[in-house]
Amino acid sequence: MISYQKKFIRIVECWNGEEPKTEGADLIRRFQQSQPLSHMLCRAFYTVLIDLKVDQEIIFANMKRGTRYEIRRAETEDHLAHGYWDGNDCRVFDEFCDYADEFLRQKRQPRLDRSWLRLLAEERLLDLTHTANTSGEKLVWHAYHRNTERVTLLYSASFFRNSDLRTQVGRANRLHHWLDMLRYKNAGIATYDFGGWYDGTKDEERLRINKFKEQFGGEVVRNHICEQALTLRGALFLRLRSALLGNAI
Repeated sequence: MISYQKKFIRIVECWNGEEPKTEGADLIRRFQQSQPLSHMLCRAFYTVLIDLKVDQEIIFANMKRGTRYEIRRAETEDHLAHGYWDGNDCRVFDEFCDYADEFLRQKRQPRLDRSWLRLLAEERLLDLTHTANTSGEKLVWHAYHRNTERVTLLYSASFFRNSDLRTQVGRANRLHHWLDMLRYKNAGIATYDFGGWYDGTKDEERLRINKFKEQFGGEVVRNHICEQALTLRGALFLRLRSALLGNAI
């Protein structure tokens, strides 16, 4: 659970069913709800979940044949190093943020909300993992929200400076997801959440991302983000956002 100020309201975010501390809060936001919660404004979204409780052989077998091939090839031919952040070195956090901001700039998307990520990091809710080639160059970064039961992909950043790296980065990203899954499975976490699945038909880029996530097997599920205003300011924020953005997540 984290709490922060956004413009004129204070928001409390919950991810794991914990009871929020409501003192001084204007709005409670609950992520990853399997069903809408009563007396709350709930917005539906879809995501892809991988069950990490089953044997790793089953997880691997559920992937598309081509994905399994690319993972094996990355393991045997590319000699990639997989690493993770233990939360202690601020330079690693900054390195990830700089890399991801460059990736987002190339995609013409908004920059990271570093203050929000720092809050997650302070509460030991943020996981950062990377894959690097033999020269030490980072090819892929993943950022996750992590709790005791579920890890949720927040960002996946990868880019290549020349066409020669294109196929290697693609293999590295597939291997990266697989190694992350194994790491979290071994830590006793039950669910690997790909962090969203586009349910529209027009955005070609997001449809391609859907196909990438679907390669790993898993189940497309409907979840909800549920919000409750505790003050007049919180209610005004929800009303304004609904008027401007509708049901956007």
